[in-house]
Amino acid sequence: MSEDIDIDAIIEEIDQEDEAREHAAEVEEAEAQADAEDGKPPKRTRVEERVDALERKYEQDALKNAISRFKDHADEVELEIFDAARKDDPLKSLADFEAAVEIAKRRAAALRETEEKLAKEAEERVSRAWGIGSGPLGKPSPPADHEKELMERISKGDTRALVESIVGDDLPF
Repeated sequence: MSEDIDIDAIIEEIDQEDEAREHAAEVEEAEAQADAEDGKPPKRTRVEERVDALERKYEQDALKNAISRFKDHADEVELEIFDAARKDDPLKSLADFEAAVEIAKRRAAALRETEEKLAKEAEERVSRAWGIGSGPLGKPSPPADHEKELMERISKGDTRALVESIVGDDLPF
């Protein structure tokens, strides 16, 4: 037999192959575990969870303060519209709050404008129907011809015209 064959070298080579197979199995297992974890969200640390909880609390406090400030400065119509919007879709963030406030202010302005227009039209109809004058209520009608004549006589010093303007035509004399 030839002495060129070294048994220690062969055993070492076999051990290396065994280690390589074991290492390959470990690598495959690690790769499988990594692939499984890729589908899962990463684990959060306790500190990260507490920070997120504090951020949510801060946002809710900011939202409550913003709502309180809005309610302090809003008029009755804006508050009604805002409360109706909150019932349909609860506010979850400051962006939701800002959108609800914008809607409330825009609709309240449109309602005020419509209300003013209707009130003005109603005043004009009443004044035309009752002959109160050509303008809105509260504005005196222009003096009639008889009243103009009385005012001219009073300005000239006619005391009888003054008495007639106060008492009217009901005097027996």
